[in-house]
Amino acid sequence: MEPNFEIFSEESMSAAIESGQYHYMSQAVLVAVNLCKVWRSDDEKREPFSVQKLADFARSCDSQFPLAEGQYYVVTREGAIGLCPGQEWLTEWLFVPMEPCPLRDEMLRQLDEDIAALYAEYQSLMSQTNGQTPNNSPNN
Repeated sequence: MEPNFEIFSEESMSAAIESGQYHYMSQAVLVAVNLCKVWRSDDEKREPFSVQKLADFARSCDSQFPLAEGQYYVVTREGAIGLCPGQEWLTEWLFVPMEPCPLRDEMLRQLDEDIAALYAEYQSLMSQTNGQTPNNSPNN
């Protein structure tokens, strides 16, 4: 399924950030990744979630389980994500920042490696095009 980029428009994100009420989990995740990089589900499983896994989960959740009228997601200043039924004191916490532990350290190390690999791939592509983007390459 194609992502709905409309939910990330400047107008939509500004309104969500200003109110602290995110009508899509993907919006909440976009804000939370600036505060935290690894989470656990806040249920009996306590399943670990990386940035990529949480983003994938959010896209799936947004497309398969739209929120009911009055519901919204919230993000704490630590990066926890919760589902609010309309009254914040009833918020159900879905994802909480992972506590310091060897698994968290490993997940952060893996994230750093993934980012370095993406950066290297980008640098390789840029050097192959001599810094030119396809739209302004000499052959256009």
